[in-house]
Amino acid sequence: MRRGLLLISHLALAPGALGFEAQVLGPDGTPVAGAEVSVLGRSGGARTDAEGRFSWQPDPALPFEVLVVLPGGRLLRPILVESVLETGPLFLRAATLEETLSVTAGAAPGIAGSPASANVVLPASEFRLRQPTNLAQLLENVPGVSAVSEGQAGVPAIRGLAKGRSLILIDGARVSSERRVGPGATYLDPVTLESVEVSRGPATVAYGSDAFGGVINARTRAAEPGSGFGGRFTGSLGDGVPDRRASLELRQGFASGGVLVQGHWRQSDDYRSPQGGVLNSGYRDYGFRARADLYQRKSAFSLAWQSDLGRDVERPRANSSSVRFFSPSEDSHRLTAWWQAASVGSFSRLGANAFFGTHAVVTDQDRFATASTPRSLERADVAANDYQARVFGQRPLGKARLELGADLNGRFGLGALEVRSSFATDGSRSHDETSVSVESARRIDAALYATVEARLARALAFSGGVRADRVATRNRGGHFGERATSRSAGSGFVALSGGPFGPIMAELQVARGFRDPVLSDRYFRGPTGRGFITGNPELEPETSLQFDSGLRYAAGRWRAELHAYQYGFEDLIERFEVATDFFLFRNRGRARIRGLELELRGELPAGFAATLSGHRLRGRALDDDTDLDDAPPDTLSLELRKGFGARGFVQARAALYAEDDQPGPTEQPREAYRVLDLSGGWQCARQFELRLLARNLLDEEYLVSPDARAVLAHGRSLLLTARFDF
Repeated sequence: MRRGLLLISHLALAPGALGFEAQVLGPDGTPVAGAEVSVLGRSGGARTDAEGRFSWQPDPALPFEVLVVLPGGRLLRPILVESVLETGPLFLRAATLEETLSVTAGAAPGIAGSPASANVVLPASEFRLRQPTNLAQLLENVPGVSAVSEGQAGVPAIRGLAKGRSLILIDGARVSSERRVGPGATYLDPVTLESVEVSRGPATVAYGSDAFGGVINARTRAAEPGSGFGGRFTGSLGDGVPDRRASLELRQGFASGGVLVQGHWRQSDDYRSPQGGVLNSGYRDYGFRARADLYQRKSAFSLAWQSDLGRDVERPRANSSSVRFFSPSEDSHRLTAWWQAASVGSFSRLGANAFFGTHAVVTDQDRFATASTPRSLERADVAANDYQARVFGQRPLGKARLELGADLNGRFGLGALEVRSSFATDGSRSHDETSVSVESARRIDAALYATVEARLARALAFSGGVRADRVATRNRGGHFGERATSRSAGSGFVALSGGPFGPIMAELQVARGFRDPVLSDRYFRGPTGRGFITGNPELEPETSLQFDSGLRYAAGRWRAELHAYQYGFEDLIERFEVATDFFLFRNRGRARIRGLELELRGELPAGFAATLSGHRLRGRALDDDTDLDDAPPDTLSLELRKGFGARGFVQARAALYAEDDQPGPTEQPREAYRVLDLSGGWQCARQFELRLLARNLLDEEYLVSPDARAVLAHGRSLLLTARFDF
């Protein structure tokens, strides 16, 4: 199975057919059980049973492309189906593992998104090209995705919807935190991942409150069944951004599954900008992960434990010479389990996942002594427990496909302390004052949802979904005392997909969403990485009315997508500044976001490949016609890649960022800038590889974010990485 795959499709496309059935076999004719299958441009997915068979309903109009994800997470090149036979099997050959694409547009197999969403999946080969330090940096080439906040604490946001409006998953389980910029999984080391899927567009029906902008699902690596014992060591050294990284992975594959354990360590000192060193921009973290997978006759099961510990994660700011913002510790522990099965009774696919985790973060504002004032320290110590339980089932409904699901998620045991420390003029600690910001708070979201997809005509498909949520919060003690909220709300979408009309497909969708504030928006009071913030227990939930449209083009070796959207919001929750570095929350009223996104990918002669992507986004508050925070500048990027057989590659990335002259209430304008990166790698021996990444070769000077206290981004930097497989 390591060298190639055959996809044998038994396509029953005679009049009155309900869908098609297919079988996935290895090169030796052995059925591939537990493989995930999706159709590009279509929502949902399927899983092969013990005989490698799966069914897809409703049948997609020709031509269509099929994406196969092997057990263990490997992605294969999509297979184009242009014609079928009236009877008998159709034999299609997929690419070998060595020919996998770096990026596949139109699919996100692990995300239950809506049809008009802009989907993309990035496999591990893309990580090795970019060598990112965090999830936000990994996604910098995906149109519509931008980074919020500074340094290693950067958080990815989709379509300008930050602060808990873009959902992040690790192996299908939620990432939560009480950071005001939103959960970012900054402790997640990309070296542990097999792929990352991004669905840009509303996903509230499948995932509920906090998925207005879309979903990012990070898949961790698993041992490939039948691979035997093996391992990998990866080490990196950087200059300009003085990174040191190391990871060790050991895996044992069995005929019916496998076990993988991995440890990683990273450390970086202050980086250099074109004007010199940037204070307070270093970090240190380390972690451990263990995962076991079992593939049975009709089902697959996975169990994983992940611990990540961050230390002295610094937040560079323009006033870092007088006050140091950093997290002395950020600890995350996660237990995740999932199960999926094919062909169970009347269901073509059943699945469930469960998650329990703890998250604790300490945030310090350390104000240095001056000639007139001694040193002072303000600390927020926050900890909570998180959980999730989700089940779903897919089954035929006449000529349609029906999915039913239940989703339970929440946070409990949230506690937050505010500690103020005073120091004497000689630097010794003189006094500590501790107050309870949150004694104990909890939040629970319970929901039921249903979606349906049906073919209305040869080139017209309908999709729709509804969701009912019950969200309740409770706060005991602390700054706001006894408080409680309870809300019931509905979400939904309807979508039409047309085509293909020649090489073109089109989608149109309208969605209604609901978002309840997170606990810290309502009940937290204390220091954060951007100052001092006070919650508002009177906040009302946000609601949305979202319109999405898309055009997809696929012909030969070229793929293109154009997406346009308009999102309207009622009771938008906004963090606003009442004094320098002091913030409150309020419901802003009505707001609107409009945007365009473009992706163009193709293979050129002489082994070259090109990717062109860009976006344009504008956010406005309609009650007073002011700009919103978190809207990224207009961006256009071009990547050119050249491969040298199976041994090496070179890649250049050029990106243009337009002037941002419409900053939000807590932001500042930014001048236009350009970035040029160059990377290359060579397989020195069968088991040894070297890669070199040069970032910002032009030594361009630009702000790392639009925040009012943002610092300059790093200047020219180099990162050398060595990988040894055994």
